[in-house]
Amino acid sequence: MTTELGRRDFLRLSTTATLAVAVTAPVAGLLTGCSSSAPPAQGYRHLRASDVALLAPLAPVALAGALPEDTDPERPLRVLDGLLHHFSPGGRKVLFQLLDLLQLAPARWYLTGTWAAFGEQSEEELKATLTAWSRSNSGFARVAQNAAIKPMMIAWYSEPDIALKTGYPGPPEKIV
Repeated sequence: MTTELGRRDFLRLSTTATLAVAVTAPVAGLLTGCSSSAPPAQGYRHLRASDVALLAPLAPVALAGALPEDTDPERPLRVLDGLLHHFSPGGRKVLFQLLDLLQLAPARWYLTGTWAAFGEQSEEELKATLTAWSRSNSGFARVAQNAAIKPMMIAWYSEPDIALKTGYPGPPEKIV
C-alpha cells in the first residue's frame, strides 16, 4: 500500500503538528508540574503574584456581604495565604496547579464561557461564574469552586473578628 504525500498535504501536516506542539507543550508543562515554580508574591508566604491577580477579583464577589466596607482588599487573600500555610505541600501543589490552569484562557472559557481574565470581568459576570460553578454538573467546575473559592471562605470565616460578626462565637478554646 503506497500513500503519496503531496506538497500541500505535507505543509498541512507540518502546520497542524506545529500548532499542536505549540498549544500542548505549555499546558502539559503546567499540568505535570514541570513548569518553573514562581516565588511567593511580596507579603505572602505561599500565594504567587499570578494567584493574587487571579483571586483578587473573585474575593469580593465570593465573600459578598461578609466583607466590611473598610476592609483592605488584600486581607481575604492574606487570610487565605495563612490557611495555606497549614496545608500539606501536596495540597498546596494541587491548588496551585488548578490556579495555573485557570490562568489559561481555554480553561477559563471551558469553566466560565468567557475568554476574559477574572480581572477584566464585571462583578455580574463573576457572580454568574460562581453561580454556574456551584450548579454545574461538570466535575471540573465543582473542583474549581471547591479548590479556589471554598478555602477562601473557610479562611475568612475562621477569622475571630469576622466569626463574631456572623453570630458564631468561634471555635471552642482549648482549656488546659
